[in-house]
Amino acid sequence: MGILNPLALAYLPVVGLLVLIYLFRKKRKMIPVPSFIPWRGMRQDTVRSKAFLADILFFLQLIALLLLVFFLTRPYLPSFTSGVIGRDIIVLLDTSASMQTQEGERTRFQMAQEQVLELVDGMGIGDSMQIITIHTRPHILNDFSSNKEELRELVRGLKSVDSGTNLDEGLSLTVSLLGHTDRGELHVFTDTERPGGMGSNVRFVNLAESSRGNLAITGLDVYQDMFKEYREREAYVTVENFSENPKTVLIKSYLNRLPLEEQVAELLPGEEKTIRIRGIRGPGLLKVELEPGDALGVDNSAYAIIKHKKTLRALVVAEERLFVEELRRIENATQQVEFTVIQPGSYGPGETKDYDMVIFHQYVPRELPDKNALFIFPDKDNTAFPVVDWVRGASFIDWDSSSPIMKHLDYMDDIWIYKALYLVPDKGLEPLIMAAGTEEDFPVALAGTTEGKKVVVLGFDVADFNLSKAKSVPILIMLLNIIQWLNPYGAETYQIMTGEPFEVNLEDRGGAREVTLVMPDGKTLSLNTAENPLRVTDTYLKGEYVLKDGENETRFVANLFNVKESDIRAIISSQEGEDFEEAMASTYVKEKQLDLGRYILAFVALLLLAEWIFYCLRARTMVA
Repeated sequence: MGILNPLALAYLPVVGLLVLIYLFRKKRKMIPVPSFIPWRGMRQDTVRSKAFLADILFFLQLIALLLLVFFLTRPYLPSFTSGVIGRDIIVLLDTSASMQTQEGERTRFQMAQEQVLELVDGMGIGDSMQIITIHTRPHILNDFSSNKEELRELVRGLKSVDSGTNLDEGLSLTVSLLGHTDRGELHVFTDTERPGGMGSNVRFVNLAESSRGNLAITGLDVYQDMFKEYREREAYVTVENFSENPKTVLIKSYLNRLPLEEQVAELLPGEEKTIRIRGIRGPGLLKVELEPGDALGVDNSAYAIIKHKKTLRALVVAEERLFVEELRRIENATQQVEFTVIQPGSYGPGETKDYDMVIFHQYVPRELPDKNALFIFPDKDNTAFPVVDWVRGASFIDWDSSSPIMKHLDYMDDIWIYKALYLVPDKGLEPLIMAAGTEEDFPVALAGTTEGKKVVVLGFDVADFNLSKAKSVPILIMLLNIIQWLNPYGAETYQIMTGEPFEVNLEDRGGAREVTLVMPDGKTLSLNTAENPLRVTDTYLKGEYVLKDGENETRFVANLFNVKESDIRAIISSQEGEDFEEAMASTYVKEKQLDLGRYILAFVALLLLAEWIFYCLRARTMVA
């Protein structure tokens, strides 16, 4: 037994206080005596004053008081327990596409699963495990757990995905977690090379056993000009040979599951070839696949969306006859754009609701429209797009060749402008074309996104050019590129890499709030549409996805196209043989303290009850 507060023994002198109370509270007895010889019949101890005599009440109260002082010292009974402090095991499991590589009768991922299960079976008393997967980003699957059955079930339920891997991010996370453990160890299961400086408590298991090569589709591009017929659309597939031997491959293409054509390609070791896919005759899902198959099947096929042709409805706010005539020529030639012309005085914000885009000629409204818009030669004093000044006599000197607006435009240096505007980049608009004036160079065209809509501002008048003349062909091409860039349907991206997010604007599709996603494997997910645009992040499988919001559907595809994942050749690491020191479990002895205070208080209460009962019995006897 021990006490935690020995200073409480200073309260022991209160026992003397109890004795004083008894001395001062002693009552005198009234004894009747006879008139004659009063002391003869009395005993000596009756008449003589005597000292304090303790009774049972005093002893009961004394014991209670001593117990209360003992309670204040916080007494306890010591006890000892022993146990085992086990290891904190962290598992980082690569679930990327290359882990689907067949190694004999099993895939690399299945081999990794088996080794993780063996690690679970080998856990000792006190050991706990946390499992983290890594592909494009790490996923922590559980807290540290010692339940082997739950861990086995978790590991058996894992699957590899069709995306690339960001192993560095996974290692950064797990090494950080490892630093917060006393007896921790990290086990990494992957098919990539071990980086240096990982430490002796990191075990790196490389599952790439074979050095076989692989044929892979590393690109599928479809060029879909809105002004071209389906048969004029161009599709190109890129195939690469990740092998040390020449390969012959059969390239088969399908449109909506119907065969298009078959082509044979021969590739030298490490060679890459791009082959055109012919025979596209309509919209739908384009699929290209390679035969025969190989050890990694996920990169032997790829998908693309052939967009539907849709007439673009454009509202034109203009009053100059020559400009309108040029637009009519474009309308008749392409048959893909329908222009509706109104005067500036008739324009109002509600006029744009039935149109896909708006073209303003020498007019800027007070409020920008809620549609993609082209502003041609706005007034110098307009409030939407700042203008420094007029510039007379300017020529193009530079342009943003990376912009789709300037596609196929490599010869614009000789274009001369009689009257131009010195535009100021603002509201998310960046210079598209630079011009040279008499004093300095200046932006004469801007493009970008403002208030969520695409906007192009031209600081010169297209009507000054006769678009039917050969020397004005660059201006015509640029105008067609602008219309195509502003087209809200043509601007949508229908092809992404696996693991990348896909965005769609719900407001442009009626503002639907209940949206479901049909995955390539047929599973359906309900999406959270609290934010707009909707961002789809569950894109780890290769194939076609279907977004359904009410009666609307958006189809897009995800492809692997990852050279690192397709190069499945085994890499012999110079650090593969680094020693791994397994963390050691340890036993411990821990002292526990059984607090006696509550038991002492209970006994004091019983003593006080007994003292009260005894007092009542004695008082009743004296009365009787």
